[in-house]
Amino acid sequence: MVNTLQVDVAEALIREYLVREGCSQALEAFNREKPKTPSSITKREVLRKTLGLDRAAAWFKKQNPEGTPSTLEVWVAYQIAKVNAPADSPSSMPQPAAARPLAARPADGRSSSSAAPAASSAAPPRPGPPRQGFAVEAPRPTAAASPAARRPSAPSATRDDDDDEPEIVHSTPIHATGRSSHSGMTHAASTSALGSAPGSHPRSASTSGAPSPARGPGASSVLGSRPTAGSHASPATASAPASRAGSGAVGPGGAGGLASTAPQRPAASARPAGGRPASAGVRGGELVMEEMDEFEDDGPSAGMANLRLGGAPVRKAGAPIPPDAMRAVRLLLWGKHGQPPPSWKQGFYFCRHPGLQFGLVQRQGGPCGVLAGVQAHILVSLYSLSSGFNLTPRQPEQHSALTAALVEILWAARPSASAPACLALPDGGDGGGAKEAARQGYDVLTRALTQHTAANREALTDLVRYGLPVLMAEDGWGVVLLVLSLALTKTVAGTQADMDEPANSLMGMHGYCTQELVNLIMMGSAVSNVFDGNQQLDGATTLKGISRKSKMGLLTLFEWYKYVEVGPTLKNPPLPVWVVCSESHFTVLFAQDGRALKGALPFDLFYYDELANQESLIKLSVSKCPKGGWTARCGSTVGDRGKCEGLNIPPLECVIETRWPGVKVDWNGDEPIL
Repeated sequence: MVNTLQVDVAEALIREYLVREGCSQALEAFNREKPKTPSSITKREVLRKTLGLDRAAAWFKKQNPEGTPSTLEVWVAYQIAKVNAPADSPSSMPQPAAARPLAARPADGRSSSSAAPAASSAAPPRPGPPRQGFAVEAPRPTAAASPAARRPSAPSATRDDDDDEPEIVHSTPIHATGRSSHSGMTHAASTSALGSAPGSHPRSASTSGAPSPARGPGASSVLGSRPTAGSHASPATASAPASRAGSGAVGPGGAGGLASTAPQRPAASARPAGGRPASAGVRGGELVMEEMDEFEDDGPSAGMANLRLGGAPVRKAGAPIPPDAMRAVRLLLWGKHGQPPPSWKQGFYFCRHPGLQFGLVQRQGGPCGVLAGVQAHILVSLYSLSSGFNLTPRQPEQHSALTAALVEILWAARPSASAPACLALPDGGDGGGAKEAARQGYDVLTRALTQHTAANREALTDLVRYGLPVLMAEDGWGVVLLVLSLALTKTVAGTQADMDEPANSLMGMHGYCTQELVNLIMMGSAVSNVFDGNQQLDGATTLKGISRKSKMGLLTLFEWYKYVEVGPTLKNPPLPVWVVCSESHFTVLFAQDGRALKGALPFDLFYYDELANQESLIKLSVSKCPKGGWTARCGSTVGDRGKCEGLNIPPLECVIETRWPGVKVDWNGDEPIL
């Protein structure tokens, strides 16, 4: 029979995984079906200790200082490595440590730490009980190490978190000892890290200033290998020169085990500002890796996105962009100007005002079409059928939504189903290079760009997560990098084939975005119009319109003045979010339920202008106007509407009437925007 503890652990595994992956809709549904109880586990430290996975999780943390995966993924990795262990291995995969009961667990879910018992100095060298977790394997010494070398250290202090969702709150030392290399998880020292987060630089087993164990063909990082007699590293082995640490290769079992690949780099700069680096030292001939600080939600989280079976490299170095290709991209994007204006130099970062945490911020006029298009995709990522849009996402949810938005934009822009998506990043374009990239001018930036390609969505998600620190830098080039990536993905020829005037650029007069660029961001097609399908002009010219579905819609003041026609596809998107073009500026409009899509008056719309420095969301209550709204008062012809242009009419109300004619708009105390 399943007891209460088992149920609590199973539910906590699911909740923590959903939180870690930013699956807000799934988490909401799960909590509705399985509400939390007073006995529910809400602390990640408690969950991992209960399963005996605290050391395994700390090993992951050591490999990826800013991207520890969920406990469920750590458990799965452990089980896969155990299953793939060769049957004839001299030291088979151990069973996980026994579950630690939560008796006397305080009501707030916190757990107390206790020192690990010291090993008996009188005991002869022999196989001890299985040590759960990961260890950095060193070459097997010729003589058994002293018992002191096998003495476990006491757990480090815990850190409690007020958040009611599972968070990492415990740091545990990991002892790197010599173990059998015939099974489990291998670690290559030449490619990118298992589960690395954007901006993270996976570090080697040692940090600068601490000796590293020599790594030879038989050395590997092994998940839960059982220690054998005489298998511990000797003092001489543990203090081998650090220069040898990066010379190893993937050990045996990599093809069938669970492999990670991590680049070596000096650890002194591996931790971002505000974080404490991990320390490594040699105690009694044993290399000890200590967790000095656990992950906090201060950066994009990659989870296990980089986890692969078989040890294949996760992220290759980007390819240089040929000068001819870059010149063609420049001409397509910026026309005769050759580069964007200074107003385009900014990244994708979020508003800090309460209630507006979903919103991107625009610093200057110009790139509003790019930011509004990305904002609409972010809202789509934050939408739930049961609760509408999540307008107060936490930082991990912001990063998850932005990642999903950029992936969707780039993936939709591919010229064919078999074509890869591209992401342009400066060389070394992870977190460590974000500040350097932000300081560069446009010409220097483009010379340093490399092109990363992804053949599937998962790989593209990895790339975007990796590049988030650069893309999100407030003073950086995130907006420009996205547009460059779109041009590389769509190709110059593919983009021009969509346009009515192939010789035009995607940036218009005064540094504004063209409709082609906005359409490219919204749905992956750089068509010049917003009506459905194609239209023939004078029997000789074809005007290209919307031919594919879009998850968001578009409304424009130009339609009110009868200059353009917005087709049903963009007026009736599957989700209630619209990009709005009004007075040469792009913003977003959305509803929290489906009444707006059905035209079921009354309903509320919400307006967000990324450039207006809003302090709160503008709520617009839309209802039937007995007098027929501005549609009836101004007339319906081009001439009639033109006469209204100088009147004191809020343009946004006219935009709303292009979708819902004859309505009145209540601004609910906010000053109407004129």
